[in-house]
Amino acid sequence: MNHVGSVDELMRERTGEKRDASKLGKDEFLKLLITQLKHQDPINPVDDKEFIAQLAQFSSLEQMQNLNTNLSDMMMAQQKLTALGQAMQMIGKEVELFTKEGESLFGKVTGVQFRNGWPEIIVNGKLYDFTEVVAIREGVKDDPTV
Repeated sequence: MNHVGSVDELMRERTGEKRDASKLGKDEFLKLLITQLKHQDPINPVDDKEFIAQLAQFSSLEQMQNLNTNLSDMMMAQQKLTALGQAMQMIGKEVELFTKEGESLFGKVTGVQFRNGWPEIIVNGKLYDFTEVVAIREGVKDDPTV
């Protein structure tokens, strides 16, 4: 028997994540509820009040998951805005960078650009990840020691 999986399962397959078997998600909750209805005693069916309570629990679970998703999205947007503000404050300042390739260099930040939703700074005409900055210097004149 072939069944259609949930969107969560599909996204986990694409990202390579494993599902935590100890957690009961909305898909598992619905499967349990349907199984309970399929195998109930026809002479003594599930009380309608109990069934309504279970549906209310399901609805509450789904609302909490949606709220959690929305809060996560808001936190990510706030982090990106904070990073943008910090990157913009670096314009015109001398920075020290330690690149992902292991190179250490100094230069003046001349601009900020977005790539993949995150700000990157422009130093000496090249883009560098915001996280590669290790020091910021203000008011540095053409000092050859820097």
